[in-house]
Amino acid sequence: MKKFIYIIILFYSFSLHAIEKTKEEKVAKFVLENIQKDYTACYSFYRVATESFKNANAEKSVIKGLNESADITLKFSHDLGEVLNYKPKFMSDNNKKEIKRLTAIAMKDFNQLTKKYGMMCKKLVENQKQRIDYWENKGNIKIK
Repeated sequence: MKKFIYIIILFYSFSLHAIEKTKEEKVAKFVLENIQKDYTACYSFYRVATESFKNANAEKSVIKGLNESADITLKFSHDLGEVLNYKPKFMSDNNKKEIKRLTAIAMKDFNQLTKKYGMMCKKLVENQKQRIDYWENKGNIKIK
């Protein structure tokens, strides 16, 4: 009888471990999906900002910096998309939709666009860990 109880306890503890691993995997996927969306949004933000600054005849160094940031965020967005098994067409379509959405915001109020995305995207490019921690905390709250 003791062996039977021991086996049940052992089996139960392994089951709890399996559930926890599943939660960790779900949180990890949540983080990847949201970081990928952030990179897509930032790529779109930098593209829209680049065009706005070109139209305003801004300094070439500013435009070059925005283009470089767009390239970096696009690369990370696509790299994460590949990890998530997203098809290239799906990612391209998402980029186009996001550029269209952010362009509409910029046409109404460019300052609103820069307030919402400027610092977030700058921090994402400079320190991804901060944003990963943000999404991991959100995921741990959301996923039980």
